[in-house]
This record gives sequence, structure tokens and C-alpha cells, in this order.
Amino acid sequence: MTEPKQEIDVKSEHGVENLSIEKSEQHDVEYSDADYKKIEATVVRKYDLRILPILCLLYLLSYLDRSNIGNAKLGGLEEDLGLTSQEYQWCLSIFYFGYVIFDLPSNIVMRRWRPSIWLGTLMFLWGATAVAMCAVKNFAELATARIFLGVFEAGFFPGSIYYMSIWYTRKEYARRIGFFWSFSSLAGAFGVAYGITQIPTNHLQTWQLLFLIEGAPSVALAVLAAWYLPNDPETAKFLTEEERRVAVGRLAKDAGAANDHSWSWAQVYSVFTDWKAWAYAFIYITGTSALQGVTLFLPSIISQMGTWSKAQSQALTTPPYFIAFFATVAIGWSSDRLFERALHMIAINVVGILGFLLLMFIDHSNVGVHYFAACLVTASVYSNVAVKVAWFNNNFAGLTRRAVGSAFIVSIGTIGGVVGGQIYYDPPEYFHGNLIAVCLVGAQTILVIIVRAALAYENKRRSKLTEEMKEYEIHKYNGVELAGDRHPDYRYVL
Repeated sequence: MTEPKQEIDVKSEHGVENLSIEKSEQHDVEYSDADYKKIEATVVRKYDLRILPILCLLYLLSYLDRSNIGNAKLGGLEEDLGLTSQEYQWCLSIFYFGYVIFDLPSNIVMRRWRPSIWLGTLMFLWGATAVAMCAVKNFAELATARIFLGVFEAGFFPGSIYYMSIWYTRKEYARRIGFFWSFSSLAGAFGVAYGITQIPTNHLQTWQLLFLIEGAPSVALAVLAAWYLPNDPETAKFLTEEERRVAVGRLAKDAGAANDHSWSWAQVYSVFTDWKAWAYAFIYITGTSALQGVTLFLPSIISQMGTWSKAQSQALTTPPYFIAFFATVAIGWSSDRLFERALHMIAINVVGILGFLLLMFIDHSNVGVHYFAACLVTASVYSNVAVKVAWFNNNFAGLTRRAVGSAFIVSIGTIGGVVGGQIYYDPPEYFHGNLIAVCLVGAQTILVIIVRAALAYENKRRSKLTEEMKEYEIHKYNGVELAGDRHPDYRYVL
């Protein structure tokens, strides 16, 4: 029989943290400030080596399996299946119906079960679906496969951003989520599609090879992920007992008054009545619409710039994605360094707006400017996501509220993927598609300014509350467990 868990105090110059560990480990431990920082640095380094690389690889595969339909179009998908342009666009958009519906249920399962097993299961299912897409023969079969792909991929992104939040503090989070998200742009930069187009075959078409070759690794790595990923800091076997104490304590200190590991359906419901959840969802949906429009149609947009072959068009999509990769990593690092989110988003969006305007109003005979604009747009819509995700994740406290809030915001915001699949309907110049995208980015910028101002006001208001007023606010939210980030001692990240 295992020893019951009891609470002890871990003391350092950073404060006293109340931890739950095994009874056999009970003792008071005092650390000097230098020793504490050294242990903490070791813990974070171990996270970066154990958790971050595998998550990034899995997300790269996820994004390849989701977005390779754009390259498959250039590989003859439309012609071989006899798709109309409207049917092809619906195959793009229908992915997000399954994605939107299953985001929230998936994160609830993950919150209540073992994250490693759940993420591995999702990966195996979407990988198998991606491979099966090479056998589709008509619109109905392709649309069905795409909706199931959305169902199985639905839980991975919101699940991963929640999963990382149970390991890293708020000041460490943006650069990690930035690195994680940057692999979505790296998926486009790999140029795998170009390489596949050069493979001679007498049995499969190019688009079939795309689905097969890019889907198989997801199936192969699913079992590894389920075995390799740890579930939480308290039980992480790659940490020593001393490191586990510090790992748990530093997260408790970071959460402060909103530190809560409990579960209840009331906590789930509390997210839906929180104005921040809806505000962040609308910020997310405007960005996702532009992002997915650019992602799904970038090969077609570039192919219309010149008289290039399909293979050359595939290759020319690589540089914009490489630029987006480095921009995402740099912006995430800067956002953590300054511990600021909203102003970074605004700056990123200004760059995107410039890119869209160049695409719209510079004559198409100026190919160099248009290609430069495509690079600006791609870098902007991708680097926007990392800061956006870090911002809303930082501002939902308590594990249950954070898990549900992350899934809810992503699920509602992902409706933008449905929109993004429809906006680029006017080739070859795509003027209206770019016009819709720039309006969406502009609307997001206005929303970011409004939400930042509201959160700054709330932080100032809380700093002026008396103890009696704080007690009243906690009572208004039916106790500390339901208050979470709405606790009067909690401060929002701006």
C-alpha cells in the first residue's frame, strides 16, 4: 500500500509553498536563494529537453497532416477527384467543424485522465486518418476524411497549450509556446511537398504520395509519445525528489492566490460566464480566419505571381515559412523577456496589414514586391498566434479553469478556419481575399486594445481594494476555487 500524501512546507527566500508529496519524503527543506535558483534552472532545462522537443515534433506532424491538402491541390487532387472549386473549398473548411466540436470535450478528458495517453491516442487516430486519405476517390470520401481528421486533431493543440502550462510559469510560457507553434510554420518550410513531387511513380499520384508519406510518421510516433511524455511535475520520474519539490513550489508561487488543482463542473461552467473567455475567443477567431486563409492558399497565391511550374511554386512557399518560424521564436522570446503580450500583438498586426496592402495595391507585374509581401503576411499571421495563446493562458488560473478556458477559446476561435477556407475565392489576384483578411487583422487589433485596457483597469481596481472588499469579491464568486484568476489578489498579464 502506498503512503498517503500529506502536506509539507518547502522554505526558501522566495516564500513558503505548501506542497503535496509522499509521506516518506516529509521534511522541511531550506534553500539559499542561489541554491533555489540553481535547482529551478535545472528543472526548467530538463523540461526543455524532455517535453518541448517531442511536443514540437508532434505538432509539426499535426500541421503537415492538416495543411498538406493545399499542396495536394497542386499535385492534381482536384483534377483526379473531379472536384469543383466550391467542393475543394468545403473540403478545406469542413475540417474545422469536427475541430470546433471536439476541442472542449477533449480537454476535459485530458484534465481528468493521463495527458500522455490521451495525446498519444489522438495522434495515432489522426495519423491513421491522414494515411487513409490517399485512398479517397471522390468529394464525399475526401470531405468525410477531413472532418474525422479535424475530430482527432481537435484536442492536440488546446491540450498541448494547457499541458505546457502545468510545467512552466507565466514568465516562461510565451517563448516555449512560441517555439512549439513555430513548428507549424516549419512544417510549410520543410519543402516536403516539393520533394514528393519529384518522386517518380506508376502506381500513385503525387497527391496520394503526399497524404501517405506525411501521415505515416504520426502513426509511428504515437506509441512513443504515450510512453515518453510525463503527466505532471508531482510524478515526473526524470526529476529528483528535490527537483520535484521546487517544481511544484514554483508553480504554486506563480499562481499565488489562484493556485488550485481541484475539479468541479461549477469550475467548468464559470469559464462560460467570464467575459474574458468570449473576448479572447473573438480575438482568436479573427486571427485564425486570416491565418488559415493564408496557409491554405499560399501555394496558389504564389503560383499566380509568375509563370512557374507547380514544383517551383511548391518550392517558393518554403522561404515565407522559414521567415515565419524565426519571427515566431523571436517574438515569443521578446514577449517573455518584457512579460508583455498585447503590444507585441499590435506590432505584429501592423506588419501583417502592410503585407496585405502591398498584395492588394501594388501592380502584379512587380513580382519581387508581391513575394516580399507574402513573406510579411505569413510571418505576421503565424507569430501572432504564439503571443495570443500565451496571453489568454496566462490570464486563466486554476488548472480546471485554464484547461476549459484554453479549449473553449480555441474551439470558438477555430471557427475562423471555416472562414479562412472560403475567403480566397477570386483568383488570380485574390484582391477580395486579401481585403477580407486585412479587415480581420484590423478588427483583431482593435479588440486587443480594448481587452488590454479593460485588464489594466481591473488590475488597478484590485490594487485599491481593502481586505473586507476582497473577502466580498471571493464570496461573490462562491469561494477561492471558483474565483481562480478573478481572485482580488491575482494580477492579469497585459
